[in-house]
Amino acid sequence: MNLLGGGYLLFYYLIAYHLPSSSLPVVGKFSKWIREISCKFLLRKMGHCCNIQRHVYLGTGSDISMGNYSALGENLKIHNTYLCIGDYVMMGPDVMIMGGGHVFEKTDIPMAKQGNIGKSELIICDDVWIGTRVTILGNVKTIGKGAIIAAGAVVTKSVPDYAIVGGNPAKVIKYRRI
Repeated sequence: MNLLGGGYLLFYYLIAYHLPSSSLPVVGKFSKWIREISCKFLLRKMGHCCNIQRHVYLGTGSDISMGNYSALGENLKIHNTYLCIGDYVMMGPDVMIMGGGHVFEKTDIPMAKQGNIGKSELIICDDVWIGTRVTILGNVKTIGKGAIIAAGAVVTKSVPDYAIVGGNPAKVIKYRRI
């Protein structure tokens, strides 16, 4: 990361990250605008008319691309993931996207000494709704187009197009009508 990129990162985490919610009158619009501008410099790609709420942890942001008209809910945490977010994606508050993981196959070596599996890759397709407090784990590759993930779900495998999933682990409840 160059010096200029580091400056944008500092600005985001020291100032924009802490600004009030975008739902507040007047000051919320300003906060939304500041976060959107700073994320345009941090993310690999960012579409237009996006909403990044307060306390969204993006790491350096360089492994994240975001489509048009998408929203990242308050307290979102993205760890160890190459993430591609489509258009019209909605994420509720407190979502966790946890990529990577630890190697643990050998029982004669402590897990902490076995290393990690590196970054995961996740594609969230267009028109997806991810509810409050959803956890998406590292082995998930795709959240399909038009999918809905119910609040509190723990997603451990890819979600098909137009599926409504929920539970721990998340299972298909039904499909949306196409």
